[in-house]
Formats: sequence, C-alpha cells, structure tokens
Amino acid sequence: MIISEEIKELIDQAPMVPIATVSAEGEPHLIVVGKVKEVRENDILTFGVYKMEKTQQNIKANGLMQVIIAVREGGSKGYRLTGKASVDGGLVLFKAEQREKLL
Repeated sequence: MIISEEIKELIDQAPMVPIATVSAEGEPHLIVVGKVKEVRENDILTFGVYKMEKTQQNIKANGLMQVIIAVREGGSKGYRLTGKASVDGGLVLFKAEQREKLL
C-alpha cells in the first residue's frame, strides 16, 4: 500500500496540492490544485478537472504524473507520490506507484 494512513491525514490537511506531468516532448508541466477530491482503494487519488488543458494533454500522451502532499502545521511533513494518471470525464485519476518521504 503506497498511500498510508499518515499520507491520508496529510491529504486532508494540505492547503494545496502540486501536480507535475510531462509532455510527449519531455517538457515538465507543474500546476497546483486546491484539494484531492477523493482517496479511492488501490492507491488512487482523484482530482476534479478545472481547465487543466495542458495537464490533460500530457496525461493522454504518456500518463506520467507526480503529486506532492505537504503540510507545515505541527511540523513540516511531506511525500512525493509517483505514478500513472488517466482522465475519466471530469476527473483525473492518479494511481500512486511509489512514495518518497520529503520532510
């Protein structure tokens, strides 16, 4: 299990969530979303699509995505999640495959 209970708690506390994707040409694209919409079984995070045009293009090109979950309250804590994403209607579905403790 990649998304531990600690990460779920940080997701609830995180004020914003940076998301990075990569274009077919290898160019990184970083955005910030307000919140994780839902944590699903099997280490899947969902994000609501609000524009995210370049992000959606990149996901459709190769699916590569990273998500940062970080907070400062109660001491700095954070994780980088790496995995694959897909677009399903009005949602980005991100399947976390690796985690790396940052702080």
